[in-house]
Amino acid sequence: MTRNNNIAEPSDKDTKQAILQATVDLIRGEGFSCATMRNIAAKAETNLALVNYHYGSKDKLLSDAVRMLLASFDGAFKVLEDDTLPPRERLKLFFTRYIEELKRYPGMARQMLDQRHHIMSSLDEYSRYCKMMRLEKILQAIQEITGEEDKNKLMMMQLQIYGAVVVPVIMLSSMPEDKADFMPVFNPPPIEEQIDALFDRYFH
Repeated sequence: MTRNNNIAEPSDKDTKQAILQATVDLIRGEGFSCATMRNIAAKAETNLALVNYHYGSKDKLLSDAVRMLLASFDGAFKVLEDDTLPPRERLKLFFTRYIEELKRYPGMARQMLDQRHHIMSSLDEYSRYCKMMRLEKILQAIQEITGEEDKNKLMMMQLQIYGAVVVPVIMLSSMPEDKADFMPVFNPPPIEEQIDALFDRYFH
């Protein structure tokens, strides 16, 4: 009996991983709205009962998928840990790489924002999110640039800068595929120029 359980365990892990990967692929390709339990089961080439067995609820599965999606930004996050770079350059490079990753999957930033209740469903979830997003490293870079010591003020600045950089990407990703009519009104420069302009005003 023990032997059979030992043999079955890797298969269970493989199935659970396949379900999670199928969920991530659906979100990237078609958005959160298409990541239904039935679509996930079909994508993972398994049955609905096994999806429910391994994850119990759609919320739990989407929460794990969001964490996996955030892990794909690791190349951007690692820049924040490079203390050989000046803090302003560190922050700029982080946001540049972060936005480049978001642009690979149009609409994902807005979709992830819409699913923030999955990320912040508990203190443990929020703590994991903060650690994965290197929020302390972002605060550290802002503190080095500004000399500000008050953590509440640093967190406010972090939110303002993040919003100023990421919200335009979310707005653009929400526009119709044919954006020709919008471009004369809203035609932002390359992200590097946007960040330089923002930092010049914000950190003057």
